[in-house]
Amino acid sequence: MSGAAKTDCKNLAEHQLHLCQLKKKGLREEVAARTDDPGYLCHNCNASANQAKDLCNPSPFIKR
Repeated sequence: MSGAAKTDCKNLAEHQLHLCQLKKKGLREEVAARTDDPGYLCHNCNASANQAKDLCNPSPFIKR
């Protein structure tokens, strides 16, 4: 393995709006608003979000 970060994004056209990019830009309030009631997990970076559209490689998870 190369050790490089995984970059498999399912929606490259909207990638600039994904949580990984918002975090890089330092948009903490925007990130907080999109993660206050998560139901999806990114398989690339393990971030969680309220909506799948905010992640590169999302899947739903069951809330407990």
